[in-house]
Amino acid sequence: MTVTLSSLLSCLASSALLTILAWVIMKNDFALKTVGRYICILLIAAVVRMLLPVEFSFTITFNSRHFMTSVRDFLLWEIHVGTYAVAVGQVLLFVWIAGVICSLCLHIWEYLYFIHKISKCPGYFKHRMDTVISKINRDYGKTKRFEVLLVPGIRTPAVFGLIHPRILMPVTNYSQGEIYFILKHEMLHYYRHDMLVKILCELLCTVYWWNPAIYLFRSLVVQALEIRVDSFLTAGFSEEEKLGYMECILKSMKAGGGERMPLTITFAAQKGDAMKQRFHCIWGNHWRGEKRKGVLMAAFSCLLFLTSVSVIVEPLFPEEVPGTFSYPNPDTSYVIERDGCYAVYVDGIFVGDVSEITEPLLELEIYKNEEDWKNED
Repeated sequence: MTVTLSSLLSCLASSALLTILAWVIMKNDFALKTVGRYICILLIAAVVRMLLPVEFSFTITFNSRHFMTSVRDFLLWEIHVGTYAVAVGQVLLFVWIAGVICSLCLHIWEYLYFIHKISKCPGYFKHRMDTVISKINRDYGKTKRFEVLLVPGIRTPAVFGLIHPRILMPVTNYSQGEIYFILKHEMLHYYRHDMLVKILCELLCTVYWWNPAIYLFRSLVVQALEIRVDSFLTAGFSEEEKLGYMECILKSMKAGGGERMPLTITFAAQKGDAMKQRFHCIWGNHWRGEKRKGVLMAAFSCLLFLTSVSVIVEPLFPEEVPGTFSYPNPDTSYVIERDGCYAVYVDGIFVGDVSEITEPLLELEIYKNEEDWKNED
């Protein structure tokens, strides 16, 4: 597996297409009802694709004489500052890494600040929380202890923490029934390991901070997590109980806003169309799952994923790879013939395709595939 410009661009394009497809399904009631909870499989495929911006040994390469070649030439174009010269690609890579570091530092600072803030918050004593939590734990067959805190400044309930979970409550005056709905909702998020999903999404946003598609993906994941918990929680509810649950969500949504809460899952963070989608799924129980649907969605998602990693478009060098090397070491460098072109590997790293073998490639061995080179070693 190797990371190249072409593999990175392919990763970004395919993960964006998977995200857009999931968005289309989530926006359409009929499509969401048809797919059900198995939309999560498509989102998982997008995550895996983003985590693997690599070119595999089985990847089929197509050469682009225009677009990819123009991109490569732009990235190799040198900017001269006095006696120094730096390629555009190096500048962009520096900006990318600097952005990742700044974003990571900001997230860590926000997390530590929030930890410090809630450590000073008192327990929530408006209702007998321990009794409610014990009842919910019996319903779920769990025994985890949850600390419930009253946090001034927040407007909607939230769950926070992986090892020592805390349920954060605003100053809103909730009834005993609403407290039950809120705690059961947030505890189910924790028991379904949604906090880990939240952390993974934030890490992806940190790495791909410059990519607009990653923020759409994050919002889709949040929406999917909420719909999944809502639908599971209300599956056995009567119409009256569903109405009470939705009224509780609306009450929290109207009070929404306030201070940002890092790495939390809030009870009513979404508004507008996303909230309408939640209500449709609660009332119609759209999140039902059938094994046949799951198998079809898994097969479809796997097909899209395998297609995205099996085909890569790369730039075509007319004769030799300019500015990349002078005379490569024949012991560690080689050429693989494929589709009428020659893939050049310098020190075991793919550097590009050439249409014919000229200097300085004449002394390199030519193989039919990478396995032949590995076997000779």
